[in-house]
Amino acid sequence: MEENPAVTLLTPSVIHRLCRQLDIRPTKQLGQNFVTEPSAIRKIVREAGIKAGDQVLEVGPGLGSLTLGLLEAGACVTACEIDPRLARFLPATILSHASGAAGQMYLIQKDALKLLPADLVGLKSIAPDAEKTVSEREDLSREFSPEVLVSNLPYNVAVPVLLHLFAAFPSLKRALVMVQKEVALRLCATPGSKVYGVPSVKIAWYGKARMGSEISRRVFYPQPNVDSALVEITRETKTPVRRVFEGRQSNLAPGTAPAGEPTEEERQAVFKLIDQAFASRRKMLRAGLKSWAQPLAAAPLLQACGIDPTARAENLSVEHFTALARLRGALLSGFENSQPDPSEQNASGEGAPQDCENLPVGGETSTGKSPLKARASAHGKINLLLAAGEAEDGYHRLSIVFQAVSLKETVEITLQPEGFDLEVSFSAPPGAVGYDSSRDQQAMSGLDPQNNLAIRAFVLVSAHCGYEGGAQIKINKQVPVAAGMAGGSADGAAALLAANQVLQAGLSLGELAELGASLGADVPFGLYGGTSFADRRGDRITPLPPAKPLHLVVAVSPETLPTPKVFQQFDQSGVASTALPTIADITALLEALYSGNLDALAKLIRNDLQAPALALLPQLEATIETAKEQEAIPFITGSGPSVICLVDSAEKAEELAARLAQLEQVAYTLPLTFSASDIELARKQWLA
Repeated sequence: MEENPAVTLLTPSVIHRLCRQLDIRPTKQLGQNFVTEPSAIRKIVREAGIKAGDQVLEVGPGLGSLTLGLLEAGACVTACEIDPRLARFLPATILSHASGAAGQMYLIQKDALKLLPADLVGLKSIAPDAEKTVSEREDLSREFSPEVLVSNLPYNVAVPVLLHLFAAFPSLKRALVMVQKEVALRLCATPGSKVYGVPSVKIAWYGKARMGSEISRRVFYPQPNVDSALVEITRETKTPVRRVFEGRQSNLAPGTAPAGEPTEEERQAVFKLIDQAFASRRKMLRAGLKSWAQPLAAAPLLQACGIDPTARAENLSVEHFTALARLRGALLSGFENSQPDPSEQNASGEGAPQDCENLPVGGETSTGKSPLKARASAHGKINLLLAAGEAEDGYHRLSIVFQAVSLKETVEITLQPEGFDLEVSFSAPPGAVGYDSSRDQQAMSGLDPQNNLAIRAFVLVSAHCGYEGGAQIKINKQVPVAAGMAGGSADGAAALLAANQVLQAGLSLGELAELGASLGADVPFGLYGGTSFADRRGDRITPLPPAKPLHLVVAVSPETLPTPKVFQQFDQSGVASTALPTIADITALLEALYSGNLDALAKLIRNDLQAPALALLPQLEATIETAKEQEAIPFITGSGPSVICLVDSAEKAEELAARLAQLEQVAYTLPLTFSASDIELARKQWLA
């Protein structure tokens, strides 16, 4: 085994002699304090774990004390020195104290804060035969990619240098740096600590910092007024963005975390948030982040990320800051799709859908002149995320991303003195292929009209306002029956809206949603429509900015799947999630929705009930496989059995609808688009 070259380390007397010889007076401006003790140098190299052949970057080599120690260990060293006098003299020191290692030593005279990978290409060593370029020397690599940073960093720029180098050099796997002890404590501080601050969080973006040995001030010339300490920083193999999502892996399905390195724009967004939060570290976050959050509101953002709005910056980890910044960015990009302009919205952010209307037919009620008829519509939906937990009190805990589609259930209510008359009709949605209403009529046969959600919704509103008469209720259905697309729930939602109008009950959207939750978990979403997040039983709705109007095809199965039976199969599988995704956990899905990125959606769509549905109706697999062959993104919505296929154009939707309608296991197909909510979304009240 080849031995490392002989190296003589600098001693105190040599360092003093060199300073006199060169007329060097170390300056505080450049943070120059030279290590004089060989034992201290060897301790640094030892704790850095340097091995022969390691590619080491050193910042601020000065007279070469640490450089020689690194060469003694067999490292290949590139030193970056800002002081031109020291840079000119350093090669002579290395040649006189480690002549055999000169071929492993490279020198750049530059400010480390401006050092870039391009500066390390085509370097020449300081060896006497360095007239040959790196490309001509077989024993040296063409490009220097530092893996380790080992430095005695100038006190005044230690943190900026560290942050710049970790950002500029992805090849850096670890660092061992000597800094002022107070700075070391800050770099290694954890959330909740009194010294935890901006340096702590920003370094944590790149990796883990750990305190090493303390270094006495007595080993320096000139002697500083403070002691120093070593800090070891190990770059995380997983990016901060991935750590946010995989840190909650129990909440997410495998593969749902975004891959790859975060962009520079993402890093800057997180760092801007960190600076803002600690600029007013004594304030509660809801106040300290008020200006940062605009035009959103800080408190809802914090709550969505599971952060107490009354907490302070020192309580948040880098994962918290990352989740906050990404969620704000995703929501704002979604609001760019919103209409009308938020500045024109009402103060509460609530309102009735635009297709809810009164239909005057004459006559009066006891309250004076009023219409006796009202009509309202609610959209069917698909689930882009359905995560299911264990059942509690007979209901499963759920986290859902609902997306309305361009199918409407329309309910018309006409007041009459007593009794209820129910009339249900079916109409083919535009573009339907092979549509036959007999499938849906058969699915509804045998249902007790008194259990119809539209009638039950009218009764709830009647009880609220004291109306004791009856009503004629007409339902026109476009949403496939018993298909996992909430057609019945949309009937209930539309009936709540129409009843509220015709009875002049004066209920707010939130109050209607509370009534709707007692009818069924999907009913509240029918009131909001658009894109929404739901939790608890799927009944607590958080309206979100609208998704891009993407195209899809619904392949309606001739079979039906009772929801209780699907959940029973799910329970038997034993795969219920112990923790369910929050809004912050689904940021990647929201980003894909708001940008219309189908490739990303293909990896992020999740339905915990798909496997149980396929186990009960295996023939659905053939529909899914055919859709994949046509380059669509197929998945089952809700408890099934509808198969949803996302495509990137209306033309492809029409072609796929025609192809799937030919399958035996498909009753008919519907080419559709995503539908935005008619509710005006106020940016500052987006969280329900």
